[in-house]
Amino acid sequence: MKNLVKGSREKRSDVDKLRTELLELRARLAKSFSPDTALDGLQGDVPSSGHCAAAAAIVLERLGGALISANVHGISHWFNRVRIDDQLLDLDITGDQFGYPVVQIKPAEELYPYTRKRSPDELNDETLHRAALLARRAGLLKAAEALEKRRQLFQSRPAI
Repeated sequence: MKNLVKGSREKRSDVDKLRTELLELRARLAKSFSPDTALDGLQGDVPSSGHCAAAAAIVLERLGGALISANVHGISHWFNRVRIDDQLLDLDITGDQFGYPVVQIKPAEELYPYTRKRSPDELNDETLHRAALLARRAGLLKAAEALEKRRQLFQSRPAI
């Protein structure tokens, strides 16, 4: 998705391609959302509840970009930011837990206010475990393997 865009028609086309890819990814993940892949205490009526950080980690492995968080309805919510040529876009594939569309794409800083860029190093062992499990169940084997490697690196860090 990087360096794809030249003119405005192509920009729209690349955003449409991104939306299609995210809808397909979300459909695969939705079949695999379960209580053991959700953050404890955040399971709700919507299957994506409690899956934002795990889903964002999977999107990061698939598309690159950055992890972003914001406070949404009083809850810390993780999502992604990618660049398509000169456009910086925020992507959310679990916003439906707050009543938003299943997949959202908007210019950076327009999706949710007061965003914060997060380092992949802020993904903790439990989140990486859930993300790898979710990716594996969804048949996203390369992402699952990358997340498991990231988890092994996390576990090998010296305690502070």
